[in-house]
Amino acid sequence: MEPSTHSLRNVQEWMQTVITHPDGVEAGADSQSAKQALSGVEEQTCIDALIAPSRNLSSQQRIEIYANAYYARLLECLRDEFPAMVALLGEDTFHAFAFDYLQSNPSSSYTLADLGRNFHRFLIDSRVREAGDETAVESGQSYFDLMIDLALLERTYSEIFTGPGIEDVESLSAEALSRVPQDSVGALRLKPAPCVRLLRLSTAAHEYAIAVRKSPTIAPQLPEFIETFLVVTRIDYVVRTVPAEPEEYLLLQALVENASLEQAIAKVAEQGSMDEEQMARKFAVWFQKWASDHLFMDFHISDL
Repeated sequence: MEPSTHSLRNVQEWMQTVITHPDGVEAGADSQSAKQALSGVEEQTCIDALIAPSRNLSSQQRIEIYANAYYARLLECLRDEFPAMVALLGEDTFHAFAFDYLQSNPSSSYTLADLGRNFHRFLIDSRVREAGDETAVESGQSYFDLMIDLALLERTYSEIFTGPGIEDVESLSAEALSRVPQDSVGALRLKPAPCVRLLRLSTAAHEYAIAVRKSPTIAPQLPEFIETFLVVTRIDYVVRTVPAEPEEYLLLQALVENASLEQAIAKVAEQGSMDEEQMARKFAVWFQKWASDHLFMDFHISDL
């Protein structure tokens, strides 16, 4: 091919298409995207037409070096984001899942921080395929439960760590809330901190993940397969995982969704084991805990 046939940008787009194609460089060179990058001239999209061979390597072997390095970098990013998953599965098995994930969820963002965004959903879909149908999946626990919980938890850690926090702003204190007139308490609506996430898991995956981070070279014991309620947030640039009681979690969930306190208490009393009076008493205790964890930023009084 004559050097002037295509612009540098055209060739760069072609090369990106080829080395990132999930089915390999040959499939990438034959793809419609590769043809479009070079103005649709099919005979000029073959690898030999664009990449010169070296003394020891063919044209395809040379570009495969870049393709292999590209996927090696993506796998490295996923290993860094999901260390507990790596500890649970072992590096080879983790790489197998991660590579399959990249085939169905190729990197499409300007930042590698988005790479693992759909990993837990991919594992859910894999679990469904392995079980055969949704009914089988829901009928009992499996090793996939822990994998899915870990993937969701570790992804949440990443998003909270890199996302907005509360380090430079004042959070809502229990003292400020105590000044609300008694007849207005039920109309309270609380504004959650931007870094707060609520997770309802089927395992105590957080215990495993925290143990891996504390001692990366020591494999921890498998956690309990027990329904677990977590509040994950960030304080002073450190991601914190706070276990919650079931009713506390449900109340937090309703408040985060902008329900008034009265509405939230009534909703949770219908679902949980406490009545509204017990919930109201518990709220004072829980809010002290929430205030110390800086879960809410502000409040306002609104019509019920």
